Amino acid sequence: MAAPKPPPPPQDDSQLPTYLGVSFALFLATLPSSTGARHVASLHSRGRLLAARLLAAEDQLRQLRARRREDARANARAAEIFAGHRAAWMEAERRLLARAAAAGDEAASLRARLSEAEAEAAALRGRVERLEREAAERDELLTALLAATSRAGGSGGEEGERVLRDAREQEGEHDPVRLPPLDPPETTDAEALAAAAALYAQQRQKNDDDFYTAATAASGMPPWMDPSKGWQDLKYDTVESTYNTKHAVPRRESPWKVDVESSGVPAKLRLLEQELINLEKVVNGDLSKIPLVMRKQVKRYQTLAGKIDDLCKRMQTSDPCDSTLSSEFRTQRQTEFLLEAFHLQHRATETRQKLSTLQAETAKSSFGDELTAEAKMCTRRALSSIRNNFKEIQRSLEIWLARILGDLEGMLARDGASRIREYFLSPYASAVR
Repeated sequence: MAAPKPPPPPQDDSQLPTYLGVSFALFLATLPSSTGARHVASLHSRGRLLAARLLAAEDQLRQLRARRREDARANARAAEIFAGHRAAWMEAERRLLARAAAAGDEAASLRARLSEAEAEAAALRGRVERLEREAAERDELLTALLAATSRAGGSGGEEGERVLRDAREQEGEHDPVRLPPLDPPETTDAEALAAAAALYAQQRQKNDDDFYTAATAASGMPPWMDPSKGWQDLKYDTVESTYNTKHAVPRRESPWKVDVESSGVPAKLRLLEQELINLEKVVNGDLSKIPLVMRKQVKRYQTLAGKIDDLCKRMQTSDPCDSTLSSEFRTQRQTEFLLEAFHLQHRATETRQKLSTLQAETAKSSFGDELTAEAKMCTRRALSSIRNNFKEIQRSLEIWLARILGDLEGMLARDGASRIREYFLSPYASAVR
């Protein structure tokens, strides 16, 4: 039988508690009985205090662990939010880069278009220079023509015929419009000047001297001047035949610079309103509808006067005689105002027709048997005064529109005549003399 194994040597950890226990027992044995009991009680109280502190420390430790877990979750959420923001920032950065690239491409295309526009401008400048040279050549040709036709005698006539034939050949190369045939021995300077003016009118008619836009053709209104007649057939009316001296507007002031109050129409309309109120107080029977129809006519006059006043205000804002504008733009503005004035004149004609209808209805109406003789007399006087006021208002508005139309037509005629003088008369004044 095998011998039992000797027990393992005691460990240091098992001897230390034994030593402490024996030492504590000896310590208690040496103490008196009363002192030992008190010492044990104090140790028990200290143990309970330490146990309470241990529980508090464990509670704090649990709270710290819970806070750590909450902080970890908050950090995770913050990381997720930051990651989302970072993705949005990266997407915005990509969009901005794409927009920058598109802007660069657009800038390149704009630079290309700018270069094309500069090339077109250079081509247009070259064309303008070429046209100016052609115009100068034509001026020289017409000057030579006038000089040749002014000479008398057979030799002068033959030379004028030769110059005229050369002029026709050279003019046919540049423009299909031919010079009018002239008889050199019998043609005077005035006739040659008229022929050159007719040639200029035909050339301007084929190119850019057209005062009538598409709006004029669409409106169906007759043109204020026939372009085929040329400028030499243009007739000018005198100021006395255009403007009525009895009109309330001063003669020395343009009609479109006058406001509606200065025309006297609003005062007459207010007086007419008062007369209609007085008429409504006394009429009955068949005349009961007359004041309503008259009020409609008053509304028509108020509307027409307001439109004319609005046209005058816009003409004052955009002056049709502004010398700083180009002749083409100034002519276009004057033509637009002229068309609108024609439209208002048509409205005034319609208003006059409605006034005639109203007067006919008033004449057919009866006073009724309920009115006394005095009331009938007052009614007749009121109707007569209202008719006169209607006629005066109609006449004032028509005269106002006629003055505006005459002023605009005069502007267009003056601009056309001045353009002929600038282009034609001044280069050949010395030759004619």
